[in-house]
Amino acid sequence: MSKTARATTGQIATRIADQIASRATDRSTRQRALVAALALFDAQGVEATTIEQLRDAAGISVGSLYHHFGSREGLVIALYEDLLEQYRTAITAALVRQSGIRELLDAFVTTHIGWAMQNPTAERFLSEHRHHRTLAEADGQLHGDTADFIRPLLRRIKPAIEAGLLKPLPPELLLSLVLGPVQTWLRMHRAGSSKLEAGIAARKLSDLIWEAIAVPPVKRKLK
Repeated sequence: MSKTARATTGQIATRIADQIASRATDRSTRQRALVAALALFDAQGVEATTIEQLRDAAGISVGSLYHHFGSREGLVIALYEDLLEQYRTAITAALVRQSGIRELLDAFVTTHIGWAMQNPTAERFLSEHRHHRTLAEADGQLHGDTADFIRPLLRRIKPAIEAGLLKPLPPELLLSLVLGPVQTWLRMHRAGSSKLEAGIAARKLSDLIWEAIAVPPVKRKLK
């Protein structure tokens, strides 16, 4: 590695260390490592990040890193799971306050986009590393956690189908029709190919998704 490259990675680690020290002195060792890992992985990629850089950025020992995560790969898995849990907690908190199916789906879209806008680095990591080879080691656990997260949503969608409010499709397909457009817009937003303000995008996507999955009122009356 050239002196310029070493200086660049060193500067990144120093900057991250300063940010952690100034804003999060009360964070635990594990949390400091996760914050440092997210910043370094976002700045230069997982493969280019060394244990030494993580040590310097987090301000903790290599021994502490291995104690908490076992390896760099273990840290990648822990970071992914931690960020995913933060996202799911935000979604769950928003949905539990909604009673109607339209309000539920609107809240899902709005909260998903809102969380992504408030946590752009976390959302980028989750989206870009979903299929990272390291996560294959935790694939079973991640799928189990996803099933636990989705199950309550599916339980709330099913009665709306039975009541004739939503089209008679399998609930998991209806949920895919909700998630797909939102994730597509977020990818476009990250790439700079959409200039829509997030709030406007959320409202328009909510309307389009509802039109795609809801049974029109006229057809409901005919039943």
